[in-house]
Amino acid sequence: MSKIIIEMDYCDGSEYVFIPACLYNGNRFDVLKKDYPPFFSEQEAKTIMPVTITDVPRLNKVGSGKIEVTTGDAAVPCVGVFFAKEKKAMLVFTVQEIDGKNIGLAYERGKITLSYPAYRENAYRHIFLLKNEEPYEDIPASIPYKEIRFDCESMEEFYYNFFINRKCMGLDDAHPQVIPFSEQLKIQTKKFNKMNWCEDEGYYAINTSGGWEPGWVGGGIMAGYALMKTGGELEARRAMKTMEFLFKNQSDAGVFCHAENAPDIFGIKGRKKWGQVRQIGDCLYFAFKQFNLMDNIPDEFISKIKKTANLFVDIWEKYEQFGQYIDSETSDIVIGGSTSGALIPAGLVMAYRFFKNEKFLQTAKESAEFMMRRDALNGYTTGGPTEILSCPDSESAFLLLESMCLLYEETLDHKWLSYAEYMAHLCSSWVVSYNYKFPKTSQFGQLDIKTIGSVFANIQNKHSSPGICTLSGDSLRKLYEWTGNILYKKLFDDITLTLGQYISTYERPIYSWDMPKDAEDKEPYRLPSGFINERVNMSDWEWKEKIGEVFYGSCWCETSNLLILAECISNHGKD
Repeated sequence: MSKIIIEMDYCDGSEYVFIPACLYNGNRFDVLKKDYPPFFSEQEAKTIMPVTITDVPRLNKVGSGKIEVTTGDAAVPCVGVFFAKEKKAMLVFTVQEIDGKNIGLAYERGKITLSYPAYRENAYRHIFLLKNEEPYEDIPASIPYKEIRFDCESMEEFYYNFFINRKCMGLDDAHPQVIPFSEQLKIQTKKFNKMNWCEDEGYYAINTSGGWEPGWVGGGIMAGYALMKTGGELEARRAMKTMEFLFKNQSDAGVFCHAENAPDIFGIKGRKKWGQVRQIGDCLYFAFKQFNLMDNIPDEFISKIKKTANLFVDIWEKYEQFGQYIDSETSDIVIGGSTSGALIPAGLVMAYRFFKNEKFLQTAKESAEFMMRRDALNGYTTGGPTEILSCPDSESAFLLLESMCLLYEETLDHKWLSYAEYMAHLCSSWVVSYNYKFPKTSQFGQLDIKTIGSVFANIQNKHSSPGICTLSGDSLRKLYEWTGNILYKKLFDDITLTLGQYISTYERPIYSWDMPKDAEDKEPYRLPSGFINERVNMSDWEWKEKIGEVFYGSCWCETSNLLILAECISNHGKD
């Protein structure tokens, strides 16, 4: 095995260790080993909840232990270390592969190791660390790498240096050819109206099985907003019906709940006891965005959304945090901690604009500052998705970026612009910076899929995905316009201009790894026209045979694409 070993001073276990989309502060957090989907139990619930992760690659809390992953686990082939006490930092970049085999990335105290071919004593397998049973290979090779050491005063400076250097190895980052955006919109709109509309209950589902989520993974209100903005009379009528369904499933306390008569994405009906703060914040924000498209807003909608805005003010004043889960009837925090409420400040800014209540803006400022200082400025945000406990994730990071942009728009205070820039740098660590070389026999290898701009969701679910869950990315365009920094524009383009290649169409179908159970010789299931699957599997977390493959399923990425088409493309004339 070929190795590059890079040694460093100052290591006492307190150093911040980083691998993009894989390791934040060495993942030195509390751990609960749970089957998928992992949720906190009532016995584990605490108002003051430490960051708690699942059984992912990690260092021990004191900084001991060893991390071994491959470049397929990272958004950028890189290992970084920040020594806050000494005000020093380093970033080590390499390439993805040599002759079809990935590079290994490893860290243990005082030492970064690049190895070829990648080998791990323990490999991460959906969602546990297991002893690696793959054979060790000894193949000599020269491993390209670039080592950058620099004086570093803060986490902001660390991530700024990562942001400006994330493409320093010159890896292929060409954008794919995609079908015209106007055609994408036709395909997606037709698919949503035919396969996502639930006629009996009257709502846009997040997938073809009728799944309903109030927010998070493309909750119907997000799709409804985008379809109202880009569609015609039919889409506007159905978007209104979807909003009616949302408010019908709001508790008296103002919490948007799962519906008794509709399954969530895990097939569970009526999970109404706890409200997920991320989802409620999404609903607050996107309700106001849809209000901006409406000529006549029903009084009931106005009174109910005001109840939700007041709910967050009350929670903030009582707890000085928003928590991760709240009791849907009492509005008490049952699970605290995390950055789950990262979009709430943006929603409260929108509420301030609508109701002219200074309390909404003040709460937005105070809570945004708190989440920046407790979480983001320590190099991570957590708990955006509902099924990762409170692992570090990209979703809460992009949501917090959105909130910083809304606060800057409203106040013109450059503090919020500075925070927004830092959040963009942190978010960039979750975005794939180059085009991964898939096995030629894989579905993505055959279709020449470009991974540039795809986004890892979190450190637990080790795949990248088409788009941000669940935003358009328009905040990055705003940052470019406010600052003139072309790197924000490039990051925006990477994410928004490449998602269309993942749409399965009649002319260019994408096939899943799922096979008919009753036939040996039939081809695998083909994704119907308009389906976008969430899997961009660069990692072998679902075993090697799933790299470059997708399951048979309609996913939230379709709503992300609708949001891009509604907010980025239609607004700015790209086709």
